[in-house]
Amino acid sequence: MSIISVQNIKKSFSDGVSVLNGISFEVNEGQVLGIIGPSGSGKSTLLRCICQLEKIDSGTIQICGENLVKDGKYSDKDSLRTIALKLGFVFQNFNLFPHYSVLKNVVDPQVSVLKIPHKTAVENARHILARMGLSEKENSYPCELSGGQQQRVSIARALALKPMVLLFDEPTSALDPELTGEILEVIRQLAKEKMTMIVVTHEMAFARDISDELIFMENGVVESRGNPYELINNPQSSRMKDFLKRFNEK
Repeated sequence: MSIISVQNIKKSFSDGVSVLNGISFEVNEGQVLGIIGPSGSGKSTLLRCICQLEKIDSGTIQICGENLVKDGKYSDKDSLRTIALKLGFVFQNFNLFPHYSVLKNVVDPQVSVLKIPHKTAVENARHILARMGLSEKENSYPCELSGGQQQRVSIARALALKPMVLLFDEPTSALDPELTGEILEVIRQLAKEKMTMIVVTHEMAFARDISDELIFMENGVVESRGNPYELINNPQSSRMKDFLKRFNEK
């Protein structure tokens, strides 16, 4: 079953710069789609369009069979809100509330967005924080955590809203190399649990190993796509060969 369907979407910024130039793909239930490419290729903008943080100019986006936008025309506000609840977004820079404790960062979105009782939200939060290995940090504040711990709180917050799909925008880009592994392991575990995900990453080995399908973006288009091992270990296009040269020489 197709959970996300993106068809020929285009997006330009107000200065006229075209950032997405006819992107199309589908993500099926339980699938992990990896997206790689150079800076400025449109990867993050693509995720932001799917999550309604940016608007597209034309094209169609369907989430769980519902039209977010069809032929450039967006659905009504109630439909957009319902669709938004199906998606969880994990940002590069965590986006935690610095004046909230770890527990409150995970509890409050459940109460305000899902409208569930505070007691239930606390129980849910503690269960998810335990999964993230953060039970002992629930009373800590973001400034007291390592970057890896902050990102795990961000993932816990997204999971607490029970999304159908998780979208990761370079989740390790703000981390020191030694902290990157713990976040990649969390995402690997989610993949084993068949969580549907779109992962934008600059970690090539990780993208190869975790993805069911891999997309290489360049200048706002899908330049290459297919089996992750074939694309990364044996790239066919000259542009992708250049992009992966340093990785494949390791």
